[in-house]
Amino acid sequence: MERIEVLGAGAGAWDELLERCRHDAYHTAGFHRFAGGSGEGEPRLVVVRDGDRGLAWPYLLRRLAVEPVFAGTDATDVTSVYGYPGPVAWGCTPGDPFLDVAWRAVVGTWRDDGAVAAFTRFNPLLRNESLVPEARPGMGSDVVGTILQCGPTVSVDCTVDDETANAGYARALRQHIAAARRAGLTTVEDTSWDALPEFARMYERTMVRNAAADYYFFTRDDFERLRHGLGPQVHLLTTRHANGVAAAGLFTECDGIVQAHLVGTDEAFLRLSPAKLLFDDARRWARQRGDRLLHLGGGRGGREDSLFFFKREFSPRRHEFHTGRWILDRARYAQFSRAVGGHSEDRVADGAAFFPGYRWSGRTADGSAAAGKPIGEAVLSG
Repeated sequence: MERIEVLGAGAGAWDELLERCRHDAYHTAGFHRFAGGSGEGEPRLVVVRDGDRGLAWPYLLRRLAVEPVFAGTDATDVTSVYGYPGPVAWGCTPGDPFLDVAWRAVVGTWRDDGAVAAFTRFNPLLRNESLVPEARPGMGSDVVGTILQCGPTVSVDCTVDDETANAGYARALRQHIAAARRAGLTTVEDTSWDALPEFARMYERTMVRNAAADYYFFTRDDFERLRHGLGPQVHLLTTRHANGVAAAGLFTECDGIVQAHLVGTDEAFLRLSPAKLLFDDARRWARQRGDRLLHLGGGRGGREDSLFFFKREFSPRRHEFHTGRWILDRARYAQFSRAVGGHSEDRVADGAAFFPGYRWSGRTADGSAAAGKPIGEAVLSG
C-alpha cells in the first residue's frame, strides 16, 4: 500500500528524503523557501512511498484569487521553481509500475488542493521527465497534458584534467580566455560575499543590456535571501581586475552538480571577455571540490540563440531540457481562459502557446497576441 504525505519547506524531512536519491539544488527546501519568499507560491513536497520505493515531487502551489481577475475563487494551480527541478525517485527506474501509482497519487493531491493546471520544468541532467508515465487508458485519461522537448543545454565535465577540458573548448574561446589571463583577470570565491553589492549592480545592468523580462530581475535583498536559504550550497565567484570586479556569478553546488545560476558582467570590461574566464575558473573550482559537472544551461526559452551559442563553446556535451504541462480541471480551465481571452485546452501541446492560458493577460478578444505580459512567468525559460 502506498503512503502519501505533503511536506512544507520548513520540514527537516524534506531534505532528508532527497538524500535517498540523486537531486539538485533546485529540489531543496531552501531553494523553495526562497521562491516562496519571492511570492511565487507556497512550497510543497508531495511524497509517495511503497516499501523501499518512493517518488518526491517539489512544487509551488499558487492561489488564483491573488489576481484581481480571479478574485473570489478558491482555485489554485501548480508550478515549479525557476531552474531545473521536477520529481525525484528512489528504489525504482522508469517503467516501474509503481510510477503509474505515484503519478495518480500526485495528480490526486494537486486536485485535492483545487489545482486547475500544473506546470513543471524538468532537470536535463537527471532526465527525470522519464519518471512521468505516458498518458494512456487507466492513467487518468481525463488529464490533458504533455511533456515538451524545449531545447538543448550544455554541461562541462569536471572530472577531467585542464588539458582535456580545454581541448573541448572552441578555439576562439581558448584564445579569449588566454587573453583575459594575460590582462591580469583572476577568479576567486568570495566566501564573505563582500562583493555582493557589485554583483547586484552588474547583474541588473546585464539584464538591462539583454532586454530581459521583469521576472529575471533580482535585488540585493533577493540574493541575500537565496544565500540564507541555500547556505553552503550557493557560492559567489568573482572575476577581478586591478580596476575592480569584471564579472561575478552565483553558482549552486549539490550532489556533485554545479549550476551556473546567475551571472553578471561589468560593461567596462566586456572587451576582456570576463564571463568566459569566470566559467573556465568555475570549472577548475568545481573540479578541485570533487564535483562531477558544471551545468551552464541553455538559450533563452530553450532556443538555440546567441546565449546558447556562447555556452556551447565550452563543451560538446548536450542535454535535452523538457517541461511538463497538464490540465487537471478542464471545465475551470476553459472558464478561466475565456475570462482573459487565453487559449483553450487544444493548445496545451503547443510549445508556442503560453501555459496555463488563463495566466496570459495580453490577449485580444479573438485570442490573438496583443501587447501585454503574462500574469505568471514565461514557462519555457531554461
